[in-house]
Amino acid sequence: MPDTEARGRRHTSTIAVAVLPEDQHQQSDIKKEDLTTETMRGHGKGGQHKNVTDSAVRITHGPTGISAYCDGRSQHQNKQNALSVLKSKIFDKIHFSAYNSRNVDRSNQIGTMGRGSRVRTYNFIENRVKDERVKKKFPTMKIMSGNLDLIYGQAKKEKA
Repeated sequence: MPDTEARGRRHTSTIAVAVLPEDQHQQSDIKKEDLTTETMRGHGKGGQHKNVTDSAVRITHGPTGISAYCDGRSQHQNKQNALSVLKSKIFDKIHFSAYNSRNVDRSNQIGTMGRGSRVRTYNFIENRVKDERVKKKFPTMKIMSGNLDLIYGQAKKEKA
């Protein structure tokens, strides 16, 4: 109990732990041979210059099917802008799918975090650890020192 607790009340906390692989936050390189570049006449405002020059650019990434379109006065600038937008879209798609799979892993490990989903209770005051799966109690310090074979050995005996 904390020294600051005047009424002798016990303080409890809950924690959920998920073990996940380290995030490999890397941007994939886009190969030039995977890109299809199309030039065309732009649409909208711009007068005769837009009507007679193929300054608009659409770049499509073959493996993902993602494309980006830029419509300005300079074809060179449009290519740069479209490539930048395309890289951003591809990165977002890769990052979003990795983020979703990571969340699924986290949800599977943690569950609902409700009272019924607990696995192990550590009671330091009474020097005991209760594993909810095998319904047994163990000495706290043995478990805290890394001797989890006590619990897992019990779990294997229970299944057999």
